[in-house]
Amino acid sequence: MTERPSDPETGTDETNRTTADVGRLVAVGIGPGHPEGMTVRARETLQAVEQIVGYETYIDLLPDALLDAAESVYATGMGSEVERTESAVDRAIDGASVALVGSGDPNVYALGGLVLEVLESRGVAPAAVDFEVVPGVPAAQSSAARLGAPLVNDAVTISLSDHLTTREEIESRLRAVAPEDFAIAIYNPWSPNRAAIFQQACEILLEHRAPDTPVGIVHGAGRADEQTRLLTLGELPEMGDAAVLDMTATIVVGTDETRIWGDRMITPRGYERKYDY
Repeated sequence: MTERPSDPETGTDETNRTTADVGRLVAVGIGPGHPEGMTVRARETLQAVEQIVGYETYIDLLPDALLDAAESVYATGMGSEVERTESAVDRAIDGASVALVGSGDPNVYALGGLVLEVLESRGVAPAAVDFEVVPGVPAAQSSAARLGAPLVNDAVTISLSDHLTTREEIESRLRAVAPEDFAIAIYNPWSPNRAAIFQQACEILLEHRAPDTPVGIVHGAGRADEQTRLLTLGELPEMGDAAVLDMTATIVVGTDETRIWGDRMITPRGYERKYDY
């Protein structure tokens, strides 16, 4: 973990806070990763706060001007979600204005909820910290934009990560949505430790959807190493060790009506049933 400058003392008693001590904590979604994909509101928020806290990969995605404007930047590594959230909470309780940054949107497989859980578990009064969520563009939407228009009708998202969700729960959710005609955006689809979950997901989908169902994979949407691949559901099980597929990728599985037009996926919204065009 790194910080510029040195980490300030944060060990204070939350029960003795007064309204004069109220700090500000903002969970900021920075979108897909490139500066152009960040909302104006997110950029303005990061320019205004005193301290920025986040996963080191996400901190590295921020423009230097935003990092240089902060009094303190605190970055932690993979697996330190609770520690850095607690650090952000402590800093805000101490009266600082703090941004907890993450890619995509804070309410999509991110730390927006954990902030409130930490505050609640510590018995902090809701008014003791000025908390706000600044939304960002989620990976599903960033990936859909690269693929064409695959998510314009009803769609669901499912994460294959079993870090916080059991494999049994993941399987149950896949079996619930696979028979329905949703487009499905799959987050955290593959890693060597989760190869079995990926293969099981493919099997469940193929039980209910045709092998020629269009599928799109976007690796690192909006980042320097972005890659895009169009294929069919029948081909998906063979993609586990492909470079395009890892935990930074998003898989979009089409519906019965999704089709490929050139290098784009199209999921009809239903206009063709009411209008001539």
